[in-house]
Amino acid sequence: MVHIIFLIALFCMIPELNKKYPFRFFTFAILFLFMALRYDYGNDYMNYFYNHALMNAGVYAWGSNDFLFYLLNISVPNFYALIVAISLFYIITVRYLIKNNLEVKQYWFAILILLINPYLFLVQLSSLRQTLALCFFIFAVNFAVKRKLVPYIVFVLLAAGMHSSAIILLPLYLILTERSFNKKYLFATMAILLALIFTPLFDIGANKILEYMPNHYRYYYNQGLQNSLRATLISSCYFFLVAFNIGKLKGKEIIYGKLSLIATIISILAVKVSMITRIGMYFDIFMIVTIPHIFNKIDKKMNRQLLFVLLIAIYILRYCSFFSNPLWESFRDYNTILGK
Repeated sequence: MVHIIFLIALFCMIPELNKKYPFRFFTFAILFLFMALRYDYGNDYMNYFYNHALMNAGVYAWGSNDFLFYLLNISVPNFYALIVAISLFYIITVRYLIKNNLEVKQYWFAILILLINPYLFLVQLSSLRQTLALCFFIFAVNFAVKRKLVPYIVFVLLAAGMHSSAIILLPLYLILTERSFNKKYLFATMAILLALIFTPLFDIGANKILEYMPNHYRYYYNQGLQNSLRATLISSCYFFLVAFNIGKLKGKEIIYGKLSLIATIISILAVKVSMITRIGMYFDIFMIVTIPHIFNKIDKKMNRQLLFVLLIAIYILRYCSFFSNPLWESFRDYNTILGK
């Protein structure tokens, strides 16, 4: 059922269908209903369900330390209404990100990437706290584009109120500029990445950062779980796609390109410790904007087509792997509150 819903949502976004009437409205409506009506879908749904009940009963629960998330839970005592509100906020935010940065004819590409990469839409609808933080960060980035420091800080603090890890996003304002990403920065980035992978530099930096993070992050880090070599090689494809084309981007495209480059670097560094992908969630979403920008800069049609086939093939492999992995079994069968 999940796959059929995604196909229908993508169908409504086809540019030819939207030339006369805005069928893309149905795409966002379908995805909103998919999120809002779900029940016990995703790895964390029932955890949030029980913790919502504990918070409203005045008992300490997981997530209570994040003040704004706690306040949101006790402000909306009905958990299903809370899911509807969060779903609406997420869909509005994603629509804002797409509409504010892409041409209408590129919308379908952004939605395709959003849905075909299960670690975007599907995982984000499960991790409620970090998804809310991500939404606030998307708006914060918009203020970074306009070089408005105070609103940027405010929205990052709102994000941190939903998930404390978002506080690490504050210093990013310094690099979120439209300064072109030339070969000098590219070589420096690749040198730093290689150093992080093949020297103790990553572990030294991680331990320093973990001093300012909640204790459970150090617990995850100390588990030593790592991404497979296959997953790392796949992530490398995205890294090279962004790294070798970011120099073609202009204006605010560069800012989203930098965020996407950070996302791909974090994906590669997961070969050291997979927990880092939780931080990568703040950046992965910007790939839905950057990839269409990059394709728009490729002049030769044949090159675009070959790259598109390669990119989609990789995403399809990840999509199939996701639904066959026992870790994500809770995403296979979609249930709604209507059939509860």
